[in-house]
Amino acid sequence: MEYCIDTSVYAQAHRQYYAFDLAPGFWKSLIVRAENEVLVSPAAVFTELAKGNDELAKWAKENKGLLFSEPDAKVIESFRQIADFINTRYEAGQWVRLFLDGADPWVIAHAKAHDLIVVTMEGSKGSEEINPQTKRFHGKVKIPNVCGHFGVKCISTFELIRALKIGLG
Repeated sequence: MEYCIDTSVYAQAHRQYYAFDLAPGFWKSLIVRAENEVLVSPAAVFTELAKGNDELAKWAKENKGLLFSEPDAKVIESFRQIADFINTRYEAGQWVRLFLDGADPWVIAHAKAHDLIVVTMEGSKGSEEINPQTKRFHGKVKIPNVCGHFGVKCISTFELIRALKIGLG
């Protein structure tokens, strides 16, 4: 495997740039790359996608066994490290809970555990603000920033498309 795909890649592609009827090649390429063990998503991403009642949820369910991977011991250990980091370095509150309750830390953990590149449409904070009193980061926890703390490379869907020469038709 080379790439670990975040929920935002699927969701934004489906809703904006690469709808199934506009860019079927994008979706077929994801399947082919998963079959060739080039990309994967954690099972937590499947859980987020499957909650919907739309074409994307149906597609995710049809490709569950191919695209989505359950965490192994290395991923679980990486998740624990990420959760510890978030709980000790970020101010407690809604942003920490939202981050840790979703697929985001699992995406990073999977990438960290298996030396993969995270693919997300989430932008990074240019710089993370630190509360001078608590000495902790505050505000929304962003995938690219957490990846940076752990030395995990992070790219966008567009960079993935270019790297893998994915056609859209």
